[in-house]
Amino acid sequence: MDRRSPIMSGRRYGWLPALALAAVAVAGCSSSGGGSTTAASAPATTAAAPTTTAAAPATTAPATAAPAPTATTAAPTAGTPAGTPTGTGKRPTDACTLLTSPQVVAAVGTGGPFTGTHPDPKNGKPVWGCTWGSRQSFAHIQEMDPALFTSLKSNPEFTSTPVPGTGQDAYLLRDKNGRRPEVNFLTADGHAYSVEVVKDRGPGDDVNADAEAAAATGLALLLSKGV
Repeated sequence: MDRRSPIMSGRRYGWLPALALAAVAVAGCSSSGGGSTTAASAPATTAAAPTTTAAAPATTAPATAAPAPTATTAAPTAGTPAGTPTGTGKRPTDACTLLTSPQVVAAVGTGGPFTGTHPDPKNGKPVWGCTWGSRQSFAHIQEMDPALFTSLKSNPEFTSTPVPGTGQDAYLLRDKNGRRPEVNFLTADGHAYSVEVVKDRGPGDDVNADAEAAAATGLALLLSKGV
């Protein structure tokens, strides 16, 4: 015979339903907790690398020396060879001072006294020039009209040969037979001159024409330096 009373039986087993409910509750919490547990995110620790931009030292280029000044050489006048005398515009008042007696002797080829004589006046005015020597053998320089200088150069009655290196322009003038040579030259200041040399000129004056032309050419170069 079971000596347990219904009351005791109920007390003894009455806690089972409560225990079962507690177990279900714990299981439910455990189940939901397992799905939501997330490891704590580590704080972002991205350390920015320090920027170390070293400023390049300022480089100052050494001062450049200024270029040396270029010497400027004046170009010779067009049509005039370098070093060619072209007249100074300061010719002597007395043309007879331009040549010495030895120079005239060398040009004319004969000895004897050489006395400077001035050309005869023209149009009542003294003509600038000089004659050295005698009536038969002499050297002569005289200023001429620039227009005459130009016209003689192209005159078909004469032959004209350029004489380089004398004044601004110069030419040797002869008649058609090659006689009576003279050298005419022009200076940069606009003066024109004629130079003539005669060597024992007589009836056969064409004999010495070549020698006279050579002497006149040499004297013209010399005289162009002094006018």
